[in-house]
Amino acid sequence: MGCGLCESICGSESVEMKLGDDGFFHPEIKKPVKPSDEEIIARICPGLNVVNDIPFGGKESIWGHIEGLWSSFSTDSEIRTKGSSGGVGSGLAIYMLERGIVDGVLQVGGDSSDYLRNSLKVSYNRFDVLDCASSRYAPALIFDRIFDILDSDDKSYAFIGKPCDISGLKNLLTEYPKYGDRIKMTISIMCAGLPSFNGTQAIIDNLDGNMPVRDLKYRGNGWPGFFSFTDANDQTYQMSYNDTWGKVLNKHLKFRCKVCPDGIGIQADIVVGDAWETADGYPDFTEREGQSLVIARTQRAVGLLGDADRDGRIRSATLDVGKIRVMQPYQYGRRLAVGARILALFLKKGVLLNFRNMSVYKNMRRTSIRSLARQFLGTYKRVGK
Repeated sequence: MGCGLCESICGSESVEMKLGDDGFFHPEIKKPVKPSDEEIIARICPGLNVVNDIPFGGKESIWGHIEGLWSSFSTDSEIRTKGSSGGVGSGLAIYMLERGIVDGVLQVGGDSSDYLRNSLKVSYNRFDVLDCASSRYAPALIFDRIFDILDSDDKSYAFIGKPCDISGLKNLLTEYPKYGDRIKMTISIMCAGLPSFNGTQAIIDNLDGNMPVRDLKYRGNGWPGFFSFTDANDQTYQMSYNDTWGKVLNKHLKFRCKVCPDGIGIQADIVVGDAWETADGYPDFTEREGQSLVIARTQRAVGLLGDADRDGRIRSATLDVGKIRVMQPYQYGRRLAVGARILALFLKKGVLLNFRNMSVYKNMRRTSIRSLARQFLGTYKRVGK
């Protein structure tokens, strides 16, 4: 996954994350790794292990356990505009900091002068959170320095990340329970897969931008917002969300994302995504004020969201579960198809992924044999290459 968890376990003198020619981070083994460290990595690597600890019933097999479901937005116009949708993730992060619920927020941030430098940051105030706001459709080092953060103090944190980041964090806390009470809340974004930095470069090249570029943003400043950057000649460029994601970035996804059982934050306390309006059954990407699709999976999440609403920090309207499929049709199809893809990987390469309590095979019964066969054969051929 390129998250850096293996570097943190082994130490950078043994394993160091390096950016490859494919535009993804990979662990470079610099000297032999201790067998005990190999065993830990085998147990907790989120590329191999997604073990859901929030059980759900039969009617929840697609979307996971749901304690509450809303369409929401931040009442702070700056937060709502800078965020990727309604700004609820950033708004909750700022709310938790200002209320003293957590001491810091662990989230991905970037470098305005170098778009390759995405990494885990610690936010302590509104400015920090907003500096990390909006999506980054590119790799980021998440866990390569996680022990440095957790061992440097005894502060409490909220964690915001992709579903696989939540898996990695929970696996880490299971292996090292002494850190367990330090993470007070987990917030997952909905994720359609991780594009490589080569995808970002392809957009820059398509727009004829001159390197180096700065102030690159994948989204934000509207909903859905534009991909934008300023090049070496101080020329500013932008491209629509539909063109960047739908025509370029989705062609550069990591293979592991193709067999991902969880793009919807099944293990997180709170999930935030886009509450897309629809036109002719498809998401409508016309620019408008952002709305976040918000799922609470735990009672502590319900409590936090309720407090934030009562304090006027967010506004929420209750949704029926059936609306998720309308707002997120891609995620629905993905949950139906992933079991066939996982089976194809196993039969072609003998790779057995430890995906448990995710209903991946149960969901296969919801779709046709023809559709499953197409997904199976497509993955089987892709793996063969």
